[in-house]
Amino acid sequence: MFKFLDNHFEEILMVFLLSLMSILIGAQVFMRYVLNDSLTWSEELARYAFIWATYIGVACAVKRNAHICVEAAVTKLPALYQRYAAILSHLLFIVFAVLVMKEGYALTVKIFSFGQKSSSLGIPMGWIYLAPTVGFGLVILRLLQRIAIEIKTLRSEVH
Repeated sequence: MFKFLDNHFEEILMVFLLSLMSILIGAQVFMRYVLNDSLTWSEELARYAFIWATYIGVACAVKRNAHICVEAAVTKLPALYQRYAAILSHLLFIVFAVLVMKEGYALTVKIFSFGQKSSSLGIPMGWIYLAPTVGFGLVILRLLQRIAIEIKTLRSEVH
């Protein structure tokens, strides 16, 4: 079960969030153009699902090593140094992710303390502002896994 979650956690969340978003937008279109009425809350919830899916998607891309990167200089290096460069880039990404988490958490705490609620749904806005913190927390986890894979590959190449 843990292996399944490790392999598919982000995908499960993204499928749920993007499906929810599609259903809500479809329902809103149906309500507006067929029934000449509209849902007051569907667009807001679809927007929040999109925000969460975006930050979860960052972690998913890290897990799959699918982020856009410039490799022109790195590919000229020997294979061993390419691994070191990958580890260094992952460590720099972790520093960035920690900064995003730190600032995101501070903003989330501030928003929760204000007691601000969303206009249509009435949910605390802190839950929406928590998305970058959670998403980049998952990014750090996935980057640590990528570093472990690089180190394991390094050890197997050296021996």
